[in-house]
This record gives sequence, structure tokens and C-alpha cells, in this order.
Amino acid sequence: MAYDDEIEQKITGRTFEECKEKLFNAYGKDFRITNKVVDFRPGGFLHLQKKPVTVVTYVVNHQKSYSSDNGRPAFGNPYSTTYSSFTDRTPEEEQLARSRDQILQNQSNVIIGSQMKEMSKTIEELKNEMSQQLKNLAGSVQEKHESIQKIDEMLEANEFSFSYINMIEEKIRNDFSLEQLDNFDLVERRVIDWIGETIQIAKETTFRPPHVYILVGPTGVGKTTTLVKLAAQFVKKYALEHDGKRPEICFITTDTMRVGAMEQLERWGKHMGSLVYKAERAEDLKTLYEEKRANMDAIFIDTSGFSPNDATHIAQMKLLLEVPGMNPDIYLAFTASTKSRDLQNIMQNYEPFGYKSVIVTKCDESEQFGNVISVLNEKHKSISYITHGQVASRDISKANVIDFLIRLENFKVDRIHIEDKFGTDR
Repeated sequence: MAYDDEIEQKITGRTFEECKEKLFNAYGKDFRITNKVVDFRPGGFLHLQKKPVTVVTYVVNHQKSYSSDNGRPAFGNPYSTTYSSFTDRTPEEEQLARSRDQILQNQSNVIIGSQMKEMSKTIEELKNEMSQQLKNLAGSVQEKHESIQKIDEMLEANEFSFSYINMIEEKIRNDFSLEQLDNFDLVERRVIDWIGETIQIAKETTFRPPHVYILVGPTGVGKTTTLVKLAAQFVKKYALEHDGKRPEICFITTDTMRVGAMEQLERWGKHMGSLVYKAERAEDLKTLYEEKRANMDAIFIDTSGFSPNDATHIAQMKLLLEVPGMNPDIYLAFTASTKSRDLQNIMQNYEPFGYKSVIVTKCDESEQFGNVISVLNEKHKSISYITHGQVASRDISKANVIDFLIRLENFKVDRIHIEDKFGTDR
């Protein structure tokens, strides 16, 4: 019997047990059977036979919404524990989730962008092939000029990206007549100038003390050693500008992942007469900054290295570094030998940190720099420093266009010309 506020419903099956199983899958144990009857309905060939069917009358005990998975509450139901776990997140967890989602979206954008470029490349190659075939049929084959072909090969040997080479080739076609193309030395000289013009050198910015330096980047690029080199540069420059006076500096490491990271930085700090502190949480870094800001000319912050695809840890590190009022100078570090596609991924996924320039490390371990020039031009980022060895006091230098141009393999670089053109930071 059903009560006044209950609504009776019916379900059919071959047997009473089948009806009960259907109800359990739909409502768990929250149902009550009020009646069952066996009915005979038309069946068989031409519906001339009578087929027995069990009809069960039931009521639902309450209004919960259920899925077909063993009667458990469906996702999104206010009674569901899954739903509650999302609505009860702390503000820090919400911010971490947003940062992680942003980095994951950046990764997705890189993958999609890479796929689109590959598709565009394929489509463009097909168009070129079809165009060439049409020209062959018409008896008017127009081959790529020898000078353009040679420049293309030289750029490829220097590991410039496909899109960068296309850009240079287009400029050659637009700027040179057929007669001028026969003068390869002229074409080569102009191409070197164009390459130099795409290299952006970061301008030095004056900061009020304390000047906070932060290095971020993937694992294995030499961030700790590079940070010490930056500190050595700062000390040297400060002494020159302040009649030999030594600045007050300190180091802070947030690297809790790498074994021996603290000890390595302490050895350098002892050598430079500077203290080293450790910050494992955002609160630690905030406290240290508030304690040291009044007495320090510069603070150098080391960070953990993660895979550029590790969105969760990158997002956590971003939250740790967000100290109100700190206004750090953030650099992205990567090695000179990193492939173009990997560079695009790294730069995209560290974009949330708001870095304005990069430091190219281990330049002594690479002979081609077209990959770096190509991607930095595409991402509209500037270069601050390059490193080229393990000696902290000397193996770092302010980046300049000339250093990159003289490293171009197989190009005849007019040193006097490029020094006249690019001798000062642009």
C-alpha cells in the first residue's frame, strides 16, 4: 500500500527477480514494492501467442538522483561526496587548480599549435608540389634560385626553424631582383643583418633595493650555478659604482626536490660571504623577504627544476613565489642545445611566471644557435645573459647580437660591419 505523499510506479520484466534487479540498479535500496501480478501479453509469430510478463508496482522512498552504477548518487548531486570535495576546496587549492589548468591549457595550446603548423606545412608542401607539377606540364619550370637554395641549406645547418627559414626566404624574394640574386655575397650579408635584427637584447632595468632575482626553468639547465654567476656579476657591478663597497646580498632556495641543493648553494654563499636561507612554503618565503628587505641590496632566489610538462608542480612553485610587494626580476633559463619544439613548450608553460627575458645556459656545449634565435623571435622574448662554463666569477656575460652572429656556421660574417651595426644594445 502507498501512502498519500507517495507516487506509485510500475515496471515490467520476465520474472519478479528481474524486476527487483532493475529497481535496485536504479534506486539502490530506496524503493518499496507494493504489488506484483503476472499478466499475459501478445507475443510470438504474428502476436498470436500469449507471453507471461511480471508487472511490479513500487514507490521510491525519497527523491535522490541515482546513476546506474550500483545505485550510487550521480556526480553533481548535492548529496554526492564527489560534489562536496570540489565545493569544499580551500582558496589555496582553488588558486593552485587555476594555475595548473592554465599551464595545462598552455601545454594543450603548444600541442595544438604544433599540430596546426605541421598541417599547414603539409598543406603548403602539397600546394607547392601541385604548383610545380602544373608548371612542368606547361613547360615553364621555375626552379628556386641557387642563392636562395644555398641560404636555406645554411640556415637549416644552423638549426633555424622551418617558419624562420620561410620568413628569410620571403624577405629575399621581396628585396632582391633576379640580377641581385646572382650576387651571393650581397644576399648573404643582408641575411646576416636580418638575423641580427630579430635578436632582442633585454635592456637593464633599475630596481630599488632590494633587487630580487628569481631563476625558473626545467631541471638540468644549471639554474643554481647561473644564479651564483648573477650574484657575482651584481657584486662586481655594485663595487664599481660604489667606490669598491661590497653590497649586502643573500640567497634563498626553494628547491626541496634536488638532493644537495641547499649544500651546493651554501658552499657558494660561504665563498661569497653571503648567508643562505631555505623556504619550503610560501609563508617561509614571505617571512624571509619581510625580514631581509630592509638590510639587503639584492636577494637571489633559487627554484626547483621540473619537467615543462609537470603542470602541477609548476603551478605550486608559482604560488610559492607570489609574495606581495616583492616585484622580482624573473628570468627563464634553458640550455642552448634545446630543440626548437622543446623550447616552444618550455617558454609557453613558464609564461604564467611573467618572465620578461631569458638566460641561455651552457653555450659552450652547443655550436648552433638558430633554434634559440628562431623561438625567441617567434615568442617576442629578449635575451639577458649567456653562460659558457662553470667558473662563477667569469663564465657569464651580458648577451649581445654580435656573439650570436659570429657563431653562425658557414656564414662569412663581416665583423667590422656587424660591430658598426649592432655594437650597442638595441
